[in-house]
Amino acid sequence: MNYKELLSDKKNLIKLSIAAVSVIILLILIHIFSHLGTNRRVFIYPVSGSSKTKKEVRYLDSNPVQGKIAYYVDELILGPSFYRGRPLFTLGTKVEYCFLRDKTLYVGLSEEAALQESGARNIEESAALFRKNIKKNFIGIKNIELFIDGNFIDLELKD
Repeated sequence: MNYKELLSDKKNLIKLSIAAVSVIILLILIHIFSHLGTNRRVFIYPVSGSSKTKKEVRYLDSNPVQGKIAYYVDELILGPSFYRGRPLFTLGTKVEYCFLRDKTLYVGLSEEAALQESGARNIEESAALFRKNIKKNFIGIKNIELFIDGNFIDLELKD
């Protein structure tokens, strides 16, 4: 190899390095800007045919109309989006109310939550996973009071 070929190879290497760094920076910027105005939230759902759970990450609107906690609870009740994921409660369950008062979250679910159809777990396991999801995403909440069709479900003993 002569001097000109060696110099040409160095120039190509520098150009290639600059192009690679530019692509990496562009990808990082796309990732950052695509998640502006969102909050990263973790959802934990049971896996069908197993006693295991699986985490799912969703980026939720950072300023929802109904409030961050109610929005999260609505999304949690909708169920998982991954293959073989099971909902916490029976499909069709609705959130009747959800509000925070003095670090206690009050959540009322419709009567469908008690039916345990569509591959949902039993109420005790579902309530425990519900509590785990809320505690993991909202550290300021100290107590959770869950009601299904107006009946109180004791979550504190199910951890």
